[in-house]
Amino acid sequence: MAKLIFYSTIGPDRDDDAWGAFSLARRAVQAGLEAEIVLAGPATGLLHRRVRERIEGKPRDNLQIVLDAKVPIWVAPG
Repeated sequence: MAKLIFYSTIGPDRDDDAWGAFSLARRAVQAGLEAEIVLAGPATGLLHRRVRERIEGKPRDNLQIVLDAKVPIWVAPG
C-alpha cells in the first residue's frame, strides 16, 4: 500500500494555509491510502488546544476526519 507523508512548517498565524497538510491527508485517507503528517517548527503550534478549538468549517472537518482515521501526527522541533 502506498503511504503519503505530509510535512508542514506553516504555523497557526496563517490559518487557512496551516491546515493544508490535514486537508491533503484527509483526501489520501478517503482515497484508501495510508497517510502521516509531520509538523515542524511553527506548525507544531497547530496542536495547541486553544488553536484547535478556534478553527471552524472545512479545517475543523479535515482535522476531525484525520483524527478519526487515526492518521499518525508527528511533531519535530525546528
